[in-house]
Formats: sequence, C-alpha cells, structure tokens
Amino acid sequence: MTKKTKRALFYAAVVIFLFASYILVLYAQGYKYSFEAVRFYRTGSVYVKANAGAKVYLDDKLTGTTSFLGNSKTINGLLPGEYSVRLARDDQYSSWEKRFVIEEGFVNEFSKIILFPVAGEGKETFELELEEILYPSVPTPSPSPTVSGSPAPTPSTKPTPKRTLTPSPSPSTDSGPTAEPYYLKNNILYKNNGPENAPTQLVVNVKSFSLSQDNNKLAYWSGRELWVVWFNDTNYQPLRKAGDKERIIRISRPVIKAAWYKDTDWLVVDDGKNYKVLETDTRGGVNIVEF
Repeated sequence: MTKKTKRALFYAAVVIFLFASYILVLYAQGYKYSFEAVRFYRTGSVYVKANAGAKVYLDDKLTGTTSFLGNSKTINGLLPGEYSVRLARDDQYSSWEKRFVIEEGFVNEFSKIILFPVAGEGKETFELELEEILYPSVPTPSPSPTVSGSPAPTPSTKPTPKRTLTPSPSPSTDSGPTAEPYYLKNNILYKNNGPENAPTQLVVNVKSFSLSQDNNKLAYWSGRELWVVWFNDTNYQPLRKAGDKERIIRISRPVIKAAWYKDTDWLVVDDGKNYKVLETDTRGGVNIVEF
C-alpha cells in the first residue's frame, strides 16, 4: 500500500468519524432523520398517565405498558406528524384513545386518563356510584329514643337507587339573595361578590351548573350543550387560563344533570336515557363511556 493510499484512507476515516460523531450528537440532542423529508427534525414525545396499569398502543402498535410506579409512560423519539395513542386494560374496562400532533421538541401530555369498569360486578358498583354523584341520597334522620317497654324500630334496608329523570335543584336560586359563590337568576349565571358588591354576570342562557369541589372550574349546560369555565390557571395540559371557557360536547339528548367525577377533569352526565362519563380534554376528540 502506497503512502498516498494510506493518507487517503486516513482522511476518509477522519471524515467518517466526524460525520458519525455529528449524527450521534444530533440523536443525543433529540434529532432524528426523516427519509421522507430528507432532513433532520428535532423529535417530540407523548406522555400518558392513567388511574391504573394499562397497555399503551401508538398507531395501534403495542409500545409497552404504563409503569407500576405512577401508571405512566413516555414515548420518545417521535418525528413531527399526526399519531394516535390508545390505552387499554381488558374487556372489563373502558379504553381511552386520542389523536395528537407532534411538533418539534414538544411533549404532548395526557395526565388525567381514567379507565372505568364496564362489565361484571365492577360495572354494577360503579353505576351506583354515578347515581350517588348525580343524585346524592338524603340522610335518613336518626330514630327517636324508644319509650321503655316499646319495641325498637326495625332498621330499613336502603333501596337500590333508581334513575331520577327530574333534576335535583341546582346549587343556585332564582329568588332573593344567596350566600352561594355562584348562582342562577333568570337563566343567567352570576358570581356572588358579597352582600356589599354587585354580582358579576358570567354566562347567559344557562339551565343549571355544577361547581368543582376545589372551586377551580364550573360546568354548566343548556339544552344539549355542556360547557366548562376555568377560574384558575392549570399547570398541566391542556393549559388553561383563568376565565377560559369551552364547549366540551354537544350530545343528542338534552342534559338533565351533570356533576364532576371525584373532582377530576371528568364529568358525569345524565341525558335522561343513559349516564355518560366524559373528559373535559377536547384535544383529539372527547372520550365518552356510557352506562
């Protein structure tokens, strides 16, 4: 091998080394080559977190499961574009699915996923739970002390809850002052600013509403539409600002009653025929589970 050939091989090796190092640095910084676009893109990620362990599918391909610790999973190295992500456990539970768009260097976060029991005893128990959320039972007053010599009253068995098509009174009033933080008057939703200040008009044409337990958001409805207004900024996706308002869904039947599910980002809705549990995250469609 001549000296000239050795020199050429050396320089070629240096060029290959530098090019390979450059590629490795790009990949280490989250870049990936797209053969379709013939260029490098900075990749994005999707993060999912559920209330229970589940299988995670990306574009219908199994990518693993949510971890035992935290029930979450992150899928990295995604080129910009549209994808679908799905979480599923088994036939006893509902699944969850979203379409989303990856942008360069961004993480799509879905951290409020709930999978619900939809079969077996778990479903029956859950339906009773939904009934109690929408139409809480009135506590039975304690029996009066028995007179000496009189037989004690026989305790009655609590009947199985039945769906009530007539909505319970909303936490509001249409007549006179109220101490509630939010109230309805002539189908107008107001914020109560105290006895010495005028109320703030929030929304018109409202049939009823449900305030979350943490007072951070409020759901209201009229006819077949269900809306949510946020009173505080959120620190998770989708990011909301105080005062943001969004129509979550328009269903086929008028909303009879709605309530927040355990102070989460999910709502329980009675349309007079079924109970619906639905999320308030409208990105990529709203997941709905019917009971």
